Amino acid sequence: MSSCSVKSGASRRRLCLLLIVAAMLPTVGCRALCKQVRWCPYCPPECQLSEDATSTEIIAHLNANADRLYSWRSTSASIRARAEGGLPVTLSANIAIARPRQFRLRASLLGANEVDLGSNAERFWFWIRRSEQPYVITVGHKDLPRVRKQLSLPFEPDWLVEALGVSPLAAGEWSVASSRPSQHRLTLVAERRSPRGGRVRRQLVVDTCLGVVIEQSLYDESASLIARATLDDHRTDSETGIVVPRRIELEWPEAELSLVIRLKDIEVNPSPIPASTWEVPRGLGSGPIDLVTRQVLR
Repeated sequence: MSSCSVKSGASRRRLCLLLIVAAMLPTVGCRALCKQVRWCPYCPPECQLSEDATSTEIIAHLNANADRLYSWRSTSASIRARAEGGLPVTLSANIAIARPRQFRLRASLLGANEVDLGSNAERFWFWIRRSEQPYVITVGHKDLPRVRKQLSLPFEPDWLVEALGVSPLAAGEWSVASSRPSQHRLTLVAERRSPRGGRVRRQLVVDTCLGVVIEQSLYDESASLIARATLDDHRTDSETGIVVPRRIELEWPEAELSLVIRLKDIEVNPSPIPASTWEVPRGLGSGPIDLVTRQVLR
């Protein structure tokens, strides 16, 4: 006699049902069971886009999320950083981002400031404590073409804001470069003139089942990679329904720098983010220096 037949009561019947379902998993397949058993913990998510979705439909789907995401902030992030030839180090970090080009990433190790990257409406800046130069390097957005050859970090604020999800995509700019329906992957490309003055190619890799961007890359005119953002662990915010990635890997090959960012908690569309968040830091290193005028900002 089977173990199920000797049990009695509702709890025993539920146990039998669980055992039967578990035994069926290898042969029936989890997706089929999902339609009948809603609690199935192994079921993959239902695809958000059809296999024959057009690039226009895909961008519209992505923008339905991006249109509602004006800003986000995390005060409990961690960053694993690696410079070429160096050992990886894990930092604690605060990150904030908002339209149209406000961005701030501050990272520390054992309470000491290590990295500060940021952008506001007028200018952007970056500072790395372990860099050879002691200043916070800052450049006005309009001045970027004049100093593009002098930058040790090819920081593209507009691309970064777009890569982190708070800037909608212009449907008319993008075209399909490649499609892998069996893998639920679609690659979109678009060209524009960079603030640095040259033409750049932007590339998106979309998971067409989950309906999210999993990679954004930026290439220069010679097809060399300027920067790449790899996005993973997308989750839906319980209050707004907005989808935000929780793992972000940023790469700048020219600077031989990569950052892996993990976001524990995210505030979606927090209000307000203090205006001081978007100010060029004055108390780091030897202070901020404008790369065009070579003058320290006071």
